[in-house]
Amino acid sequence: MLGGVKISRLKTRTWHKLENAVKRDKRALNTLNNHQAKMLQEEINNRNTISSSKQSIGYINKDLSYFWQKEKYKVKKGKRTVTKTKKVWIHRKIPARPTKDQAEQLARFNRDLNNAQVRQNKLKNSKHFKQTKRHRRKLEARLKKDNRNLNKFRKRRHKNATKTIKKAVKKQYSDFLAPKASLYETNGSNGKVVFIFATSETEDNQNTITSYPSDHGESNADDSINGDKTISIEGRLQGHTRGNKMSATQQYNQILDWRYHGVELTYRSNGAKGTHNMVKIYNKHFRIQSLTKTQSQPLKDEIVFTLSLKFVYAAEVTSTKQKVKNKGQKVPAGMCVAPKTVTGKKGMTMYDYSKKYHTTVKNLVKMNANKHYTAHTNLAGKKLQVTKGKFKSNQKTRNYARPHHAKVNIRKVGK
Repeated sequence: MLGGVKISRLKTRTWHKLENAVKRDKRALNTLNNHQAKMLQEEINNRNTISSSKQSIGYINKDLSYFWQKEKYKVKKGKRTVTKTKKVWIHRKIPARPTKDQAEQLARFNRDLNNAQVRQNKLKNSKHFKQTKRHRRKLEARLKKDNRNLNKFRKRRHKNATKTIKKAVKKQYSDFLAPKASLYETNGSNGKVVFIFATSETEDNQNTITSYPSDHGESNADDSINGDKTISIEGRLQGHTRGNKMSATQQYNQILDWRYHGVELTYRSNGAKGTHNMVKIYNKHFRIQSLTKTQSQPLKDEIVFTLSLKFVYAAEVTSTKQKVKNKGQKVPAGMCVAPKTVTGKKGMTMYDYSKKYHTTVKNLVKMNANKHYTAHTNLAGKKLQVTKGKFKSNQKTRNYARPHHAKVNIRKVGK
């Protein structure tokens, strides 16, 4: 019993009631989001505009208040001292005056910031938006509460169902000596167990072996791959036993239901009392592959059947969340220029092309590495890449807002 409800009736009453409550809350929350999608998206857009404008203004002000400077420092490496340089931000005593482009950018960013703040304040102070926010918070709190109740119920249900299975197995195995086997859900969700009087059990383990030769002394792990593991059981289902009050037909229908839903099952054989030295087949990761019922003679509350179980390898997938530190970078508008390729002329060498296109022979060989050219290759009639692709900016000046990602030391000096 769990909360006054029998284990066999939990799936149809309490569990369905809690699951339907969670589904109802999710559906109501999605409906609210769909109705208020335009308003909520406007609030998100305003928030993003405010954030990006403040960030861009901060980048420009940082360029005006600081400047880069290289500083030398010495590092000891064994017996010798090496001089290295590093970049540090130096604070200006008097901020620099912004250029024409920087002034225009500051004005534009401030204008966008003010407009977004006005729209955001107007939206958040509206009665409709406040009602939507309040309703959404209530729905989210109710959904969280219903999820918590459902999880608590599942844990209690699993605990009680496991106790029910153990009690039934103990009662059945203490009855008399017989080749009994138990079959039940691995997670113990419904507390039902089916006892099988097995007449024969067959365990089949297969591997896939490669036929190509391997070197002597080398590892053979890649030559043998684990294949299928199958358990075949022939036996009988007997109704109304000491550990199970279900009829043979009800037990068979329960196995059919597990097969239909692909439930992961636990199969444990030869567990009768006083037979601890008998060989057992015991595994927690089986699924029903085939189920055959045989009716060769009339039997009362008894079914002869053949069952095939297939082992399923359980894999554990783990994932880790990493904090993204890249804040992005604003770049000027422009276009990509493709690398230039020419056709070699008779008498022209790699050295001649390096002089013509202001590069070196080493760079030309590196750019054409996929063609396996050398410094002395005859280039007559052959394609030769002479320049690399590059980004051509449309920005007239270099004074545009840019983020600084370097971790530096800040020191105040006058300039």
